[in-house]
Amino acid sequence: MRKAFDRDAIPSFDDAPAVVLVAGPVEFFVDEAAAHVRAALANEESEVIHFDDDAPAEAVSDALLNRSLFAARRIVSLDVSRLLGTETPGALLEAALAGWAEGGGGGRRKAFKNARALLAALDLSPTADPAENAEAAARRARKKGEAAALTEVLRELPEEKGGGIAVLRGAVRALLERGGNDGTVAVLTAVAPPAGVDLLEEIAARGLVLEKSVGENAGSELQRLAASKAKEREVSLENGAVQRLIQRTDADGDPALFAAELERLLDWAGKGGRIRADDVVASVVDESSEDVYDFFEALGRRDAAAALTRIERLLEIDRRAVRQGRNEMEVAEEIWPQQLLGIITGEVRRMLTLRARLDEVGGFDAAMSPRAFESRLYPSLIAPIAPFGRSPYARPPKPYALYMSAKRCSAYSTAELARALARAADVDVELKSSAPVLETFSRYVGELVAGK
Repeated sequence: MRKAFDRDAIPSFDDAPAVVLVAGPVEFFVDEAAAHVRAALANEESEVIHFDDDAPAEAVSDALLNRSLFAARRIVSLDVSRLLGTETPGALLEAALAGWAEGGGGGRRKAFKNARALLAALDLSPTADPAENAEAAARRARKKGEAAALTEVLRELPEEKGGGIAVLRGAVRALLERGGNDGTVAVLTAVAPPAGVDLLEEIAARGLVLEKSVGENAGSELQRLAASKAKEREVSLENGAVQRLIQRTDADGDPALFAAELERLLDWAGKGGRIRADDVVASVVDESSEDVYDFFEALGRRDAAAALTRIERLLEIDRRAVRQGRNEMEVAEEIWPQQLLGIITGEVRRMLTLRARLDEVGGFDAAMSPRAFESRLYPSLIAPIAPFGRSPYARPPKPYALYMSAKRCSAYSTAELARALARAADVDVELKSSAPVLETFSRYVGELVAGK
């Protein structure tokens, strides 16, 4: 059975099926709803067991399939996102690297949780060679430039004991076979599970799926999410910043995007930092317009599909505004292809310059945190260059902006960027010779991403 989550939809323990799954697009709200379910099912004598993602599969299976020795009611809590899979392995890869860059116990747990989910989503064995797994995962997630960083995470990934995912799937299915509960109820959670997965459909048929959306009062709900996360991370968050973030991410339609951008901003601010409305405007893509910087990010990820989609959208200037960061651009329709080529060429030139400097100073790692980059590399990158005696930047960019640029250009070799810059002259000639605009740009961008 499927139901929209509300407190009235939670059955009593005696009427509950053996498996209750709480699912939705945003982890914060899914976890909150699951806590309500556990509280409604439990009484003061209940045994409540919560398993983390790295718990041994055999221990989880035993708790699911055996009754408690000490209580009439046992409630087992477990996140099963990786059992159900995902349609966004690229997001899992990024989340794993973000956790690794964050460092500390919490960051490592986040990295390992998402790395395991990534391997499960792509059906890669966690016991295989870390470098081979990382290369395969990065290729299939269309993030080839992240393979080296992912290898480091997978090398440290603790061995999963007891049979892993196969054992857990078997235990959930065995529990479902019971129909009603036999003194044990599993309260499972999953974030954005893809439709049509066999296990998800089995839970819906024999158990209960409670779907937790943000709801009609999305603004107030997202305000609460932002306040909670900011307090947890010890970041000061202006009310105006949250409102601007809601607007720019079109959060009513995609609250998961709001949550992802919020996490990125909190990482950027750091403990004790502050996020203002201007910070949101400067760093978050406005979904109501098309931002050139979003295209640059796709280039930096070597994500051909996203880059080609963005190019097509950028060329459709009659349908949307075009922005470059916080500034809306003045576009002349008759010469817009040449203008856009100039913008892209300028970015490739900047990437080439920075890539060459990174080759000189050395030490850049895509998994490096912004703070580490600022202390170790930023001074060298903006320092005067011999024999010219001046910095390559007339106005040195802020450390975080240069860090993001370094991540983009480090996905390419100097030779690849030099070829792309030289080839731009041929594209300019083609455009002036009435070549098909979209096809010409698509070929140029595709060859740039492929390194040809």
